Amino acid sequence: MPHPKDRRPAIDRREFMKRAAALGIATPGLAALLAACGSDTSGAGGDTSTQAALQLASIDNPVTLPVTEDNPPIADGLDIEAGPLKIFGYNDYIWKKVLNKFKAETGVDYEYTVFDTSDEMVSKMQSNGSDFDLLVTITVDNTGKLATGGLIQPLNKSYLPNVTANLWPQAWDFYDVGRQYTVPYTMYSTGIAWRNDVVTDDVTNMDNPWDILWDTRFANQTHLLNGSRDIMAAGLLRNGYDPNEPDPTILDTVKQDLLAGAESMKWKYDHVDYNELGTWQIHNTWSGQVVYYQYYLPKDMEITQISYVWPPKGAGGKGGLIGTDLFAIPKGAANPVAAHKLINFLYEPDTALLNYTYEGFQPPLKDFTVDLAVSDGYLPESLAYTFITPEDIPLGVAELELAPAVNQMYQQITLEITGGA
Repeated sequence: MPHPKDRRPAIDRREFMKRAAALGIATPGLAALLAACGSDTSGAGGDTSTQAALQLASIDNPVTLPVTEDNPPIADGLDIEAGPLKIFGYNDYIWKKVLNKFKAETGVDYEYTVFDTSDEMVSKMQSNGSDFDLLVTITVDNTGKLATGGLIQPLNKSYLPNVTANLWPQAWDFYDVGRQYTVPYTMYSTGIAWRNDVVTDDVTNMDNPWDILWDTRFANQTHLLNGSRDIMAAGLLRNGYDPNEPDPTILDTVKQDLLAGAESMKWKYDHVDYNELGTWQIHNTWSGQVVYYQYYLPKDMEITQISYVWPPKGAGGKGGLIGTDLFAIPKGAANPVAAHKLINFLYEPDTALLNYTYEGFQPPLKDFTVDLAVSDGYLPESLAYTFITPEDIPLGVAELELAPAVNQMYQQITLEITGGA
């Protein structure tokens, strides 16, 4: 399917994804929110008297986020506002063609303001959250902080019939039981990509595919994702630990393994560097990012030269991450009906699939199968291995919200590993 490179900038919206949890200690905005949500008596944003203590969600400990009297969902049956709909999101994370289609159908114009990091987004939400109408996107590991901190508003599902009709029933909601504040936008796995024309190892059939990131045959040619949660997950999963591990002793053991790898492998840390697609041999990356690669390869390279494995589906059945990016609406948004309408619009199957051909990250539509994706041309057959199915969900682990002290440890260890790179 044609995908002209000039549709998007050289660096896309995930270039700095999740840098709030990346290099160094949390900046004051996020640190303040973390501290506020750890207490019943203080908070950032909203009425501090109504904020509850942050509960750390997991599959075994699902959390129903509080809905307070000072932050109710909007009423049923409201007319759509005149706009403009003010979107605050990662760069280029909804195709402009899709946004223009929404504008044509509703008469509501839009403005798109970019943030580069989740910390930047949280900080802006604390100071000027009501300046925006829709967040594109938040993640599982900051949903509780934003909701408990009174920075996002509950959703009114009467405006979201397409979500009710088309969202995977298997999609996680343990972090927001009943999806009171969030709706999934995309889903993706985190695994390992490699140049199969250079790396002759069958990484998929390795007992532990994570080991390839430490294989010194590929020193100076191996990249890791540049975020504290991603870097720590690689070390934790390699050693058989949960990627949300809080034990300082275990974290120190993993730190030593990562330090040894950083020294011997000379890892480069990045999320997206399209200028280097032809140079690396192995890359810890996202499934959706691999779909992107096909549009930015050097002229002498084909996408069939890149393979990808999600370790839970490899021969060894090792642990691996599944991620989901989430829509949310700021508290005090001026155009909340329009925000709901855009979320609902993006759950129309034809619209969602049109957007997928540009974004590469998969919408969790229940009738969208890998066979359909390939046969209808949404996904090249050579990239079918990037597709996530509902049956994959139980195999994966999510990056969860961490207690503030644990989050601090992850960030400090990452700083030691990367040296601030």
